[in-house]
Amino acid sequence: MDLLQSSYAPDDASSPEASAAASSPDSSPLRLPSKSAAPAVDDTALALSSAASAARPLDPSLHLVAFNPTADQLWAPILGPQHPHAPISSASGNRNHKLGHVEDAAVLPFLFDEQYNTFHRFGYAADPSGLHIVGDAQPQAPEPDTVYNLAPSEHKRRRLLAKADNEAELAPPEAKNPASEEWILHNKQSPWAGKKEAPPAELTDEQKQYAEAHAAKKAEKEARLEGKSERTEVVVKTTFHGKEEKDYQGRSWITPPKDAKATNDHCYIPKRCVHEWVGHTKGVSAIRFFPKYGHLLLSASMDCKIKIWDVLGSRTCMRTYMGHSKAVRDISFSNDGTKFLSAGYDRNIQYWDTETGQVISTFSTGKVPYVVKLNPDEDKQHILLAGMSDKKIVQWFCPVRCPNVQYSHHIQIFSCISATSNLFAVSGNPVPSNVCTI
Repeated sequence: MDLLQSSYAPDDASSPEASAAASSPDSSPLRLPSKSAAPAVDDTALALSSAASAARPLDPSLHLVAFNPTADQLWAPILGPQHPHAPISSASGNRNHKLGHVEDAAVLPFLFDEQYNTFHRFGYAADPSGLHIVGDAQPQAPEPDTVYNLAPSEHKRRRLLAKADNEAELAPPEAKNPASEEWILHNKQSPWAGKKEAPPAELTDEQKQYAEAHAAKKAEKEARLEGKSERTEVVVKTTFHGKEEKDYQGRSWITPPKDAKATNDHCYIPKRCVHEWVGHTKGVSAIRFFPKYGHLLLSASMDCKIKIWDVLGSRTCMRTYMGHSKAVRDISFSNDGTKFLSAGYDRNIQYWDTETGQVISTFSTGKVPYVVKLNPDEDKQHILLAGMSDKKIVQWFCPVRCPNVQYSHHIQIFSCISATSNLFAVSGNPVPSNVCTI
């Protein structure tokens, strides 16, 4: 200890005053100066990092944060621009929908249907976020009625009130005066009140068209019964909708593509809708695919038009045939598809050229043809069979417009007819089918 004390003694310890003080018994011992064993660390960077993290904004839509936020940061109010007309709330800045903030909630289906139907029926419903009622009508009862617990008498009372309000809104201004005749006709509470006559209703465009068609049909029927029926000539028109009728090699637009096969190797049950062709303004009565290849689709409609559609390419309408004055009932292709037949309710059968849209010949017996068919033999494609509304099958030779043979063996109207290659025709109806020799 003496050595330590001597080592820390000042330079003037050899003076007589210092030696006297050290040897004095009243003097206190010398103390060593304190030293810190911790190294000196610069905390400037720590202070700057803490200040930066405290001022760092936190996006409420984030699901992952790369730093350790404090509770004050997590529960701090959302800052930023707000809509000037929107209510001030914490959810206004946290929009997950273009109209505001949407939160998921679990509600029992019965309770949801109850409040939904109550709101649409009575105009009020319970607020799911609290205990108050929202809506136009604020009921006074602490537990308002719903559509499920409303008494039958209350149902009847509210129904009568709603009916009275509707009648009051629809009533003319003169009906509000009890002294007027309109008030008596409207209320109709007195046995001396006259009958309430409704104002004449104005027909719609669809009703006017139906009335005109019915009147024309009635006049035509009367004229036909009197023997004065005159057949109206229909102007035959055709419109080509494709890009060109012939390609650079001179091939017609009805020529099947080279990659198309005459028959399919496999057939499958259809499982989904591949395409929809839209172009007719009324119902479609018949559709037929192009023979063998099926790259074109022929459709007959109640709008008096026949259209042919592309199936394998652009799937657009290629040509429209207009030659009937009334709805088209049935259509039938020839074996090579270059010609087809059409039967309409105007009592005409038209024989068309598929490529040009021209009518080759017209056949008629004065009756409505229901079904038409060409003989399937290649050398007998000029033989035409048609099932008429007078329960007869009529046969024509295409160059001749007069019927060649008539078969009258049916007792009811038939809906289908088919010809075989061995000069037999089969027709079907609700009664047993008949087989005739052509």
